[in-house]
Amino acid sequence: MKKIIFLLVAFFALSHVQAQDFDQTERKGFVIIAAGKNYDAMKVLAQKVAQKLNYKLDYRDMLENATIGLSMSPKDCDGAGYEFPMYYPRGYDNGNYVSIEYTNGFEGFTPNYYIIIVSNHSKGSPELSKALAFVKTHYKTAYIKYTDVYMGCMH
Repeated sequence: MKKIIFLLVAFFALSHVQAQDFDQTERKGFVIIAAGKNYDAMKVLAQKVAQKLNYKLDYRDMLENATIGLSMSPKDCDGAGYEFPMYYPRGYDNGNYVSIEYTNGFEGFTPNYYIIIVSNHSKGSPELSKALAFVKTHYKTAYIKYTDVYMGCMH
């Protein structure tokens, strides 16, 4: 009986450790200043925001895509070994920038919107609070939205 209990405890402990090893997500906060359904209008606004905040405009070479909202170009997909169209959500990189992202790529976000993100950092990071405070001096309705972001390999 002791052997069975030991084996059950060992199995539970091992499976728990392995689950932790394979958890490749991180809770991230995104500072968002606008959401809309018209990509061209969001691009115009994003350019104004980048100038006003003096942040780099960084679309990550994503292009509007009728099927999935945003995608890498066919050439970039092919070069990276992905099938076109392919969108990967922002969040693996911390920092302040201006980007347009598509909400379908983020768990818990209202679907089918383009959003202007101006910062992302790990939840609880002092940089995230500082970014929101600064952005709110220009855009009073800016807010933080949290989600888990996959940080592992895409292949």
